[in-house]
Amino acid sequence: MTQYAVLFQVAVLHDYFLNRGGIVHEVLNPRQQAQIMEKYATTSFLTIAPTAKTVRTLAGHQMIFKTTATGFLVAVKLDPATSDHRPAIPLASDFCLSFSLQVHDACFFNYTALSGTSSAFYRFGNRSGNEATNGQFLSLRVPAFDANRRYEADEVYSEDSSGTINLFRALRDTGPSATPVVADWERIPPDTFDPTVSYTKDSVVLAVNRLYRALKDTPGNDLSNSADWRLVSTLANQYVTSVDRVTVEPMLFNLELSHAALPQATVRVIKHGENIIAWENRYQSESGNLGTVQLDLRSLSPGTYRLEVLDRNLTVIPDLGFEFYLDSTAVRDRWFGILEIGLGSGNMVLLDTSGNLLVPHPRYQLRFLNRATRWRYHFPAPQSVGTGADVVPDPTDNRILITPLPRPMTCWASGIRLQADNPGTATVSEEVLLPEPTINQIRRQDAQWYSEIYLSNLPL
Repeated sequence: MTQYAVLFQVAVLHDYFLNRGGIVHEVLNPRQQAQIMEKYATTSFLTIAPTAKTVRTLAGHQMIFKTTATGFLVAVKLDPATSDHRPAIPLASDFCLSFSLQVHDACFFNYTALSGTSSAFYRFGNRSGNEATNGQFLSLRVPAFDANRRYEADEVYSEDSSGTINLFRALRDTGPSATPVVADWERIPPDTFDPTVSYTKDSVVLAVNRLYRALKDTPGNDLSNSADWRLVSTLANQYVTSVDRVTVEPMLFNLELSHAALPQATVRVIKHGENIIAWENRYQSESGNLGTVQLDLRSLSPGTYRLEVLDRNLTVIPDLGFEFYLDSTAVRDRWFGILEIGLGSGNMVLLDTSGNLLVPHPRYQLRFLNRATRWRYHFPAPQSVGTGADVVPDPTDNRILITPLPRPMTCWASGIRLQADNPGTATVSEEVLLPEPTINQIRRQDAQWYSEIYLSNLPL
């Protein structure tokens, strides 16, 4: 009997669709999580497909590619001659499946916390070695703070604190600085635990990236008290960042060497993860130094390579080398990136040491952080602000109200207060809410991100 089993699964998650306002998905109650996941579809913003080479590899290894609500999976035919969960066709050491990623939502970069331009290209894979307490991530680990870097608003850095990975988001452009400027950063996700709230049994709260569940009604405020609270898990979400970017090149491209002052140079192309030269060519200037040289790499297969430039003594010039993804189709069709799944290593492997499928199968993750913006409300005339408001008048124009700090954009967001309710009037609600922003009106200004909302005046 022919049997197939799941080889691996990939979930592509986006906090814009998963979170509820400033509350991260993992802290929501099970009913809310279920409601959100019922509507979640990676295909709403991203198209994932096997590359042409991978289509052939899948067929040759009797594998099936199948999309899911959260991403995709690959199943493989099992060897009928053994009781082990072993692929019918063994996987060679250089086995690799590649999947193109194409963004088809025009507003994707409005609600996604990625710096740079939409033309950037990203590479992901199970060679990332990025395993955290709550998942195996295909993006590289969020890097630690770099004192020499200029950070753009919404970029993140990580900090390991006694085994807990804390992430910090830039509220505005900042740096370089010897240490993080406290006013320019916020820890994400924010804590939800409030010692003034009387929680009910099974309530889940987040405190310093640790999830706790209440074991009874009205538990005490000491989260370490095992009679009142149980530590459920530790959050260590890893997001796509600028360190996942690589250069993408077509099979024929130009390399600029005029700034290197080289009358002669050798250019080598080496397959990623190997020390074998895949392509090499020597360039000689007829007079003076080399300018632009053309690389013809049509003899190579699409994939990740490393380029090296050597001088006339065949000494590598480190500053001229770079890693790149080679694929003319990726350039022509403006792929967002490539996702590569190989045999992996460490805890990111596809198979066990005997070549059998893992049980349970690997469940890799790719996660995007949602953008945070300051919400700016425009009124036709000066607008008054009530008690307990979440907005303040713009100092340059009192027809504009603005949130003091950026707020995360989510499709499940609720409005913010123009005026809070007065608890002293139980039969009347004085609360006035302003609507959440849409994703199609954002702006970068004064080193920050803003969402623009235009309203009629509201009487208070």
